[in-house]
Amino acid sequence: MHPDKYSDIREGRLDTESMADLIRKEGSIVFDATHPYADIVSANIRSACEISGAEYVRIYRPEITGCETQEIRCFDNAEACAAALKGSSGNILLTTGSKELSFFAADPQVKERLYVRVLPSEESIRMCSEAGITGRQVIAMQGPFSADLNSALMRQFAIRIMVTKSSGRAGGLPEKLRAAAEAGAAVYLIGRPEQESGITVQEACEKYFASETDRSRYIHVDLVGIGPGDESQMTYSAAEAVRSAEIIFGADRMVHPYTDRSTYPYYRAQDIIPVIEKKCPQRIAVLFSGDTGFSSGAVRMRKELSAWLDVNSYRYDINTLPGISSIAYFAAAAGEDYTCAGLISLHGKSDDRLAAADLIRTVRGRNKTFVLLSGYKDVKKLGHMLNDNNLSNTLITIGFQLSYDNEEIYQITPDECDSVERQGLYIALITNPEPEDKLLLPVLSDTGFIRDKVPMTKESVRHLSIIKLGLSRGSVLYDIGSGTGSVACEAAGLDESVKVYAIEMKEQACALIRANASALGLSNINVIEGRAPEAMTGLEPPTHAFIGGSSGNLKNILDALPDGTRTVINAVSLETIAEIQSVIREYETEDLSVEQISVSRSRELGSYHLMTAENPVMIASFVFRGKAGQTGDKQ
Repeated sequence: MHPDKYSDIREGRLDTESMADLIRKEGSIVFDATHPYADIVSANIRSACEISGAEYVRIYRPEITGCETQEIRCFDNAEACAAALKGSSGNILLTTGSKELSFFAADPQVKERLYVRVLPSEESIRMCSEAGITGRQVIAMQGPFSADLNSALMRQFAIRIMVTKSSGRAGGLPEKLRAAAEAGAAVYLIGRPEQESGITVQEACEKYFASETDRSRYIHVDLVGIGPGDESQMTYSAAEAVRSAEIIFGADRMVHPYTDRSTYPYYRAQDIIPVIEKKCPQRIAVLFSGDTGFSSGAVRMRKELSAWLDVNSYRYDINTLPGISSIAYFAAAAGEDYTCAGLISLHGKSDDRLAAADLIRTVRGRNKTFVLLSGYKDVKKLGHMLNDNNLSNTLITIGFQLSYDNEEIYQITPDECDSVERQGLYIALITNPEPEDKLLLPVLSDTGFIRDKVPMTKESVRHLSIIKLGLSRGSVLYDIGSGTGSVACEAAGLDESVKVYAIEMKEQACALIRANASALGLSNINVIEGRAPEAMTGLEPPTHAFIGGSSGNLKNILDALPDGTRTVINAVSLETIAEIQSVIREYETEDLSVEQISVSRSRELGSYHLMTAENPVMIASFVFRGKAGQTGDKQ
């Protein structure tokens, strides 16, 4: 129970006369929100209201059922349910309390399979003992119970049957049904003692507490990113949202500092919704660590709360207030830049094979990869993942307890991950000194370019040519005879780390290249006006070269390229094709491929569409090694 300024909690049993005296002193309306099975207590409350002249309002808990595929058997009472268990098999989780325990413990074969969850009170333990249920069979716990906790108990004790009452949402029935469904366990559901009448909590709030001018309910929800953890890292708007909230939700470590406030250690919509139903707050804050936009529960929370509020006819606002992300904080503290770094989350999913595969794929192709972790066990698993995938040469920078007084940042190897034992919050930066090249592929269409009357390498030929180039991050490409710059722009648009030199001898074409680069927002293209190979003098050496037009200078251009340049040449005329054949005979090449591509495009002719063939294009690709008999670099 979480008392607040609106609560006046009184403990202990009251008989009818004592209830009537209390009602006379405290109010004129009594809301009976007791358990549906507390029929004796409800009868006493009704009698007390009659004696005191107060209005009696029964708060009704709507019935809840399981999913369509779930095995649920219903019984009128505990005695009938206990009789049915005699013919069952497997361990039984009894969640009906201690008062009717004698029915279930009467049969020895049923009793030996029972695990009984009761309140941690002397009376409950005594009743268990009297029924012969002791030791490991007694689970003495105070609710509420989440679906995860129910699932954990069912796994721990290998439960095959859950026995419960139809206690509604407030009694935790949805969480029980969900856990049973996940465990594949049957549910034995004891029906309510009589058909209840009354109103729901929402109806009571509307009828008795809403103003006469506005019966619709309103709630303001702030989904607050609090940063790495310590409240000192919160933004001003986040701190204001928390300060003005009537109720604060979040993981226990997040709500712990707010001892003077009404807080609940919940961070799932399914747990928060019952509190909203019960407390009817107008402003709440749900706290999230790290980045609310990256692998955060904030997105799911927004979706689930919105859906529930819509169904229940609330007026509402939901705001997401992002804080300082753990990755940004960690990068700053470690003095690292995270431009182009990989971002991966293993938080809560280090056993997920897809998440693990995504991590390994990212680490292989990136120099830096930031990884969100749950705790020290995830650090150990991270080390094993890297070693098992031949990434033992990587270096791991660990961020421990970021933003707290015991914050530490240190470096370890994958082998040393096994020595990490301290409880706490972890984040990691994996540095790969030898990332694999990732091939970049083209996607732009011809319609994306300004052409005018300048020749252009068409889409199909351009795409195949760039695929043959095999560009990767950090490549330096010479686009020789660039024309409109379609190849240059396509290549530059694949990745900002690719540097392109568009070499073109015609002034009009150079203007078009600049216009296309500007229209596509590309800043990594350098337009070089001049004739190749003379215009190539003084430029940084290329790793790749595309020759779309050589003006008869193909051999001189190749002589100016450094050994090892991945080269692609397009040829349309017979003369150029003959020149390529001569080059192949005269020069040393590796990975040689010569292909001819013929493309036909449809055109409209009246009500018909005819295919019109374009000129066939020969595409030669190879790694250039210089003239036969020559060795060494030429630049």
